[in-house]
Amino acid sequence: MCLEYYRELIREGRLRVVDGEAARCLSPLFERSVAVGEEVSLAELYPRPSPHRVFNNSLELLRGGWPTPLLKISEGPGEAYAKLEWFNPFSASVKDRTVYYLLKSVEGDRVVEVSSGNVAVALAALGNVLGKRVKIYIPTAGRYVVPLLNYLGAEWQILDVSMTVEALEHLEKDIREGAVHPNQFGNDLNFVAHLRTAAEIDWQLAALGKKPDYIIAGIGTSGHASALGFYFGVRYGTKLVAVQPRDWIPGIRRVETGMKWIKLVEAEIVDISLEEALRGVRDFAKRHGLLIGPSAGAVYSAYLKNPYRGISVLVFPDSLFKYTPLLEQLSV
Repeated sequence: MCLEYYRELIREGRLRVVDGEAARCLSPLFERSVAVGEEVSLAELYPRPSPHRVFNNSLELLRGGWPTPLLKISEGPGEAYAKLEWFNPFSASVKDRTVYYLLKSVEGDRVVEVSSGNVAVALAALGNVLGKRVKIYIPTAGRYVVPLLNYLGAEWQILDVSMTVEALEHLEKDIREGAVHPNQFGNDLNFVAHLRTAAEIDWQLAALGKKPDYIIAGIGTSGHASALGFYFGVRYGTKLVAVQPRDWIPGIRRVETGMKWIKLVEAEIVDISLEEALRGVRDFAKRHGLLIGPSAGAVYSAYLKNPYRGISVLVFPDSLFKYTPLLEQLSV
């Protein structure tokens, strides 16, 4: 999976591209053709925000809108910063980053995927921008995104399954008929995309003269949590705290359900219940006035219940607003 090249780049800050394999591995990360013989720098992955915040199109809004904010929220024995990923424009979530990379990796104008939420919205939105027809298979728990998909013009079908991964077999007919599957669960660009997210956070913290001791993130596909854990583990020896649901929490799932990238890093796995996650949502709103999503509430709850000394970065994937149809039944 090209980890040896990523590891050297992250550890040393630069890398001489010595052969075709290294060039093939690094080109997707740098979003350009990397040539044999050139030296690439980690600094090239850092964001270059527009000071005037004027964008010519919505794709430029996505890329030029980075970095998403890092908010200091210290409460406890250590110092903590929350990465507010709902500032991404398409799905108002971390999944804009994933889907942007996934769609660039596939040919064809018909795309099919399974999703219970943010990936569905990001695919429908970015599919419109990139001229791709999108069809989403949705487990029953994800029906709350259907109105958004309708406005975006995506095709969808709700399946009588409880987990997204259980819906994968339903893609086979569409693939036989010519649709392409970006495969958020198996496409390594899900991981690679978030190496850039990690470089972005590194750039932000470096402006404060800081580096993280802990990354605290929920695990769904495990792409963003594992990539951040890998990057900061290599660079600073940072520990990954991976949050999974004790019962059910929208957007994250348990390790034993199968996820590709979490095995690439050493992680402390923390169980959080739905009740704890929603309490985290309420507590954060009362302290900071921001309505974070359920998976962000789980991450925040995991931070509060453990004495993480040092500097922690908490990844908040999205806000509470798209979950409005679920709020009554989720309230505990």
